[in-house]
Amino acid sequence: MEKYSYRDPAVHGFLQRAVLFAKNSGFLLLLFFTGFYPSRSQAQTTADINLAESYAKKYTEDGVVCISSKKTFSFDVGKNELGDQVVQVTEDAEYEFLSLKRFASVMYPEYYNKFIQLKTFKRAEKRGNKFITYEKGGIDRAVADDDIFFDDSRVQFFPLRFTNKGMVQKITVKKLYSDGRYLTRLFFHESYPVIEQVISFKVPDWLRIDFKKMNFTGYNIETGDNTSKGVTSHEFVLKELPAYKSEYRRIGRAYTDPHVIVQLRSFDYKGESFRAFENVDDIYKWNNRLYKMAGNDKVALKSLLDEIVKGKTTDTDKIKAIYYWVQDHIRYIAYEDGLSGYIPASAQDVMAKKYGDCKGMANILTELLQMAGFDARFTWIGTRHLPYPQSLPALCVNNHAICTLIYGGKTYFLDGTEKFVPFGENAFRIQGKEVLIANGDKSEIKTVPVTTAAENRLYTKAELTLAGEKLTGKVKVELTGNQRTSFHQEYQELPASSTKEFLNDYLEFGNNNMIATNVKTSDLKNREIPVSIEGEVDLSNTVSTISGDKYVSIDFFPKSLERFIPDEKRVEGYDLDIIVKFEDEIALTLPAGFQFTDKPDNLEVSGAGYAFKGSYLVEGNRLILKKELTISNSMIRKKEFADWRKFIESIREFNRYLVTISKK
Repeated sequence: MEKYSYRDPAVHGFLQRAVLFAKNSGFLLLLFFTGFYPSRSQAQTTADINLAESYAKKYTEDGVVCISSKKTFSFDVGKNELGDQVVQVTEDAEYEFLSLKRFASVMYPEYYNKFIQLKTFKRAEKRGNKFITYEKGGIDRAVADDDIFFDDSRVQFFPLRFTNKGMVQKITVKKLYSDGRYLTRLFFHESYPVIEQVISFKVPDWLRIDFKKMNFTGYNIETGDNTSKGVTSHEFVLKELPAYKSEYRRIGRAYTDPHVIVQLRSFDYKGESFRAFENVDDIYKWNNRLYKMAGNDKVALKSLLDEIVKGKTTDTDKIKAIYYWVQDHIRYIAYEDGLSGYIPASAQDVMAKKYGDCKGMANILTELLQMAGFDARFTWIGTRHLPYPQSLPALCVNNHAICTLIYGGKTYFLDGTEKFVPFGENAFRIQGKEVLIANGDKSEIKTVPVTTAAENRLYTKAELTLAGEKLTGKVKVELTGNQRTSFHQEYQELPASSTKEFLNDYLEFGNNNMIATNVKTSDLKNREIPVSIEGEVDLSNTVSTISGDKYVSIDFFPKSLERFIPDEKRVEGYDLDIIVKFEDEIALTLPAGFQFTDKPDNLEVSGAGYAFKGSYLVEGNRLILKKELTISNSMIRKKEFADWRKFIESIREFNRYLVTISKK
């Protein structure tokens, strides 16, 4: 399935740095211990040492701070890869890093590709009050991961290491964007603390440009404009920024962190006026132009289409056959080489190679459906990681491609990269998102429907019996909606040797005291029906006997929820990435001569987008536990932590309670 694309200029910066750091951390440690840069004694100034002492008290968990980060963007006119007259952008940047400890290190990378040239990349060390620049360039590597088949993006980086508190090193960068469209958004926060972040734009009077201020509320961001000799300087200054910390299921920074989206609208050149991205129509023209460059060959696809729909007598069956064929037979692998990062691979090329990125998969799906006589249209969309509306004319709005089908008076959104999604359902990552639909010379904007928690259900029913010290019974789990799809996406990728253990674990709910046997399932080859898993379980290890009374737990706190209990160091909120309803009905039957003498009180709690209710009912020698946990809002904001923590702790206490069983 589509991930953040390296081709997407919106990703350049911290996100890629974090990825690369993780991938190369072992390599960088090797550089550190083998002394990639020869050790040199440095004469720190008293002012730098005092400054380091001061910041070390504030940034106790960081070894290095960037005391000054300055980025300046200037504009000129040139031609892009397609021969269009465009605005070109030059970025001049300078960063000064200060060591807060005697031994510290930080990695600084810069990314470039066929659209973004790295003109200058230098490192300098401060000796007294002077900087000594070293001719040795940064380490140069290709950027790729397991989901990238080919990627022209490259990185140069310097592993900066410091051997004394108060040492200062400087990085100087010059980059050229061959087309200003690729300069989309700029974040202020970095993976290290920044004392002063300054972003400046030197805009000539022949250029019309807008700056969209995102998430500025709550931050003291200084802005200023100054015009001189036909150039207007737009400046954004933010001070004392803590390091961006990677956290488990953190809400995407586009929702939380201040950043600027750059919208190049239009420009004048030699008496002519040229449009860039004035509005959504311009974005569509650009996207559709590149889409049409795919060069599909219907003749080459005809035999494949005939084979896929062979024996299908209804339109619905034909649509499903085509959709499921793409899901099942085309492997998602990104291909990003220059304009190929934007132009879909041809449908016949995807067919022949049996792989493609989201654009290629959307292209072949659209083409096959059109050839079969259906109204299918290529579509651009930004996944839930991106909060931007389609009305915002910038390339950072979309990072994904799907197919829109108009059929039977309804609109369907078909994502070929989402394996095992039934026709008529949508993956959570695109729900609620606006789409830009190709429709000839014009486009349409629609919104992917949002499901309710009840449509994504995990239902558990158990019948347990206590006999002496043995607690055994039968359990059945049923999954629908995205819960079913997520199960298939994990299960269907397993080797055959691991499926039995996986299914057993599913019925054991991560409880080490539960053992599942004789597990049976529904037809797991059918993605359209609910997934059903049932079997026998033994929970005898949960039974305790004290002074003749027995204490039994038939309820368990989901281990998955423990990951979402924030501690005092948690910086930002959670993105649970699900809308779901968990329902449990567990019954325990006692042998003759025993009775229930104690049980938990009923519990009902709720918050902003989540709710829980649990109750125990005694009917003679039978105890019935009913629970419902509903998550209808996937994002838990930091301001909601107190209520959320209380909510989770209440559930955990309810789950921990031991039922008391005594002789009559």
